[in-house]
Amino acid sequence: MAFTKRMVLVSAAALSLTSMAVAGEVAPYRLSPGDTVEVAIAPLSDRTQRAVVQMDGNVALPEVGMVMVAGLTASELQARMQALLPTRIFHVRLPDGREQIVVVKPDDVTAIIADYRPIYVSGDVLTPGQQAYRPLMTVRQVLAVSGGFSLLRSRAAQTGPDPVDLRRDYETLWGGYIKDYFHAARLRAELQDQEDFDKQTPQGSPLSPSVGAAIAEAEAEALKISLSDFRQEQTFLEKGEKDASDQIDVLQKREQVEAEGVKADQEDLARVTKVFESGNLTNNRLADVRRALLLSSSEALQTSVELMRTRRQQEDYARQHERNDNQRRIGLLGDLKDTNARIADVTAQLHAASEKLQPTGATARPLPIAGETIQAQITIVRKVGDEWRKLSVDEDTIVMPGDTVEARFSSDVQSAAVQ
Repeated sequence: MAFTKRMVLVSAAALSLTSMAVAGEVAPYRLSPGDTVEVAIAPLSDRTQRAVVQMDGNVALPEVGMVMVAGLTASELQARMQALLPTRIFHVRLPDGREQIVVVKPDDVTAIIADYRPIYVSGDVLTPGQQAYRPLMTVRQVLAVSGGFSLLRSRAAQTGPDPVDLRRDYETLWGGYIKDYFHAARLRAELQDQEDFDKQTPQGSPLSPSVGAAIAEAEAEALKISLSDFRQEQTFLEKGEKDASDQIDVLQKREQVEAEGVKADQEDLARVTKVFESGNLTNNRLADVRRALLLSSSEALQTSVELMRTRRQQEDYARQHERNDNQRRIGLLGDLKDTNARIADVTAQLHAASEKLQPTGATARPLPIAGETIQAQITIVRKVGDEWRKLSVDEDTIVMPGDTVEARFSSDVQSAAVQ
């Protein structure tokens, strides 16, 4: 009875892959070379037999011979053995020495997959290599039995500086990175004439959120002051340009009136001169007309000079307005270029500091670097039919016997540093 219960439990575990297929997770597992099957007959408890599936797909069973099982599911293996074994004659020696023939019924036969082909783990794990397979095993469990993630499994004998000093340097670099990160964000906002920018601290910062918030607020205040000062300067120049334009309009009207006055005085002088030449006018009258013409001409000349000076002043205001904007943009672009160069340099230093900080034989993900999100890319190499395929999976994916699980870390620091 105990034997029957044990076989039922083992059979249930072996059939779990088939139940997974019913649930829509994976296809029913089919036997392949390297798997081990176990065949038991209830009346013959001492005849339980284990056999490894050979390269040709057969298993060798005593009193039965070679049986082809490759490609069979667990239920198909059970059915084949239930059809095959009852056709054989089994002899049992009784305690008194007599030999008895045992009739085997199909229900007396139990056939299970006792051991599966191993799985293999490679990449950024602590102990890569071969691992035993268990039904319903997930990628997360495979990584766990391999020691977990690790970038430094080869640093068993590494010696170096005090980890406290390394941690201090790492956090100092992060402080410099956050400072330049927000400074670059402020410069881009100022170049686009925007009054605000994203104040969210880059991902992965080991510093207190209040540190990043304080730096962001300082840059935001600097942005507000810089924009206010620039706009006031530009408003002053625009007002000067407008005042000059208004003054030009007034001078142009006055110039026109004075030109008409000069013309009238010239006509008056010509008429008086003609009368004087005829002897009907005194010298005093002619002199008065000449003085009036001279005065109106002088005033017209002064107006023309003032008009030219005002136009030149208007052009100066316009040039200064444009020059201020261009010089400001040149300064901001140069500052942004230098800031991006510092960000790239700090990012490289953070990479080095992060790897130095990884403890010997670490079984964890690497420390985050300068705004990036460290991710583990997991790939399963699996044979489907006659073809090997690479499948991108997550940690909750169920593995199959014979799979090779590859775990690699990935990041995109360069683009994060620029953006």
